[in-house]
Amino acid sequence: MNYAIWALNFTDNKHGTGPEAKIAKLGFTAEAGWSDGEVQDGALILGYLSEPQDESALTAWEFQNITQEEALAFCLEIDPEAFLLDNGKIIVPEKDYAF
Repeated sequence: MNYAIWALNFTDNKHGTGPEAKIAKLGFTAEAGWSDGEVQDGALILGYLSEPQDESALTAWEFQNITQEEALAFCLEIDPEAFLLDNGKIIVPEKDYAF
């Protein structure tokens, strides 16, 4: 699994607000997974990638490839119960809610 963080770009409408469409045009995949706040206010998004990307081609989104350890640390800041699955995805345990 490959990881990156990016911010949405609402000023450059050539490729949409996120880098996923641009990454797809390059022949790869990107899937957003986590956000450290309100994305419309510039929060960072952690995403999963099929391959590391050329950061210089994705500067409109403040794109940065990161390691698995950095990705997990990013998620642990959001939810201290986050953990890594065998497939590389990072999730939190399902919570029981009493109504």
